[in-house]
Amino acid sequence: MRTNFDLSDGLRDEDLVWLFQTGTKRAVHPGTAIVREGVRPNALFVVIRGQFSVRVENVADEPLARLGTGELIGEISFLEGSPASATIVSEMESAVLAIDKQLLNERIREDTAFAARLYRAFALIAERRLRSRVDRLASLFEIASAPRSQCERRVSAVG
Repeated sequence: MRTNFDLSDGLRDEDLVWLFQTGTKRAVHPGTAIVREGVRPNALFVVIRGQFSVRVENVADEPLARLGTGELIGEISFLEGSPASATIVSEMESAVLAIDKQLLNERIREDTAFAARLYRAFALIAERRLRSRVDRLASLFEIASAPRSQCERRVSAVG
């Protein structure tokens, strides 16, 4: 099962061309936040390379998730028109494609077929992320409920 966003999922070649022509490639240095919790992002981001951590203030010391190449960042805030619910920080030298929110909204208003394909891609992203997290939780519950000898075998097989 793939867990990251594949730009070709549901989008046509001309959609991809538009996204890449409209977007701006940005280098992101380690420790740089590209999205801040409580602030509306001005762009939608696609991770070109690198890794980002998802952090929520006062929830945990560890990142809630890690996002790598091909992942989409900021789609929930874009859909809801709301401030970001988490801070997204680069963990290493990374690069993103930043697609200006205003330009994307204009394209959606002008081309409803593009909008439908883009929203379908967003739904696929959400489905993959949710399924991945449910699978991880189920795995943890299986390990926790298994007899000690089975837990040790599973942990050693994973590690």
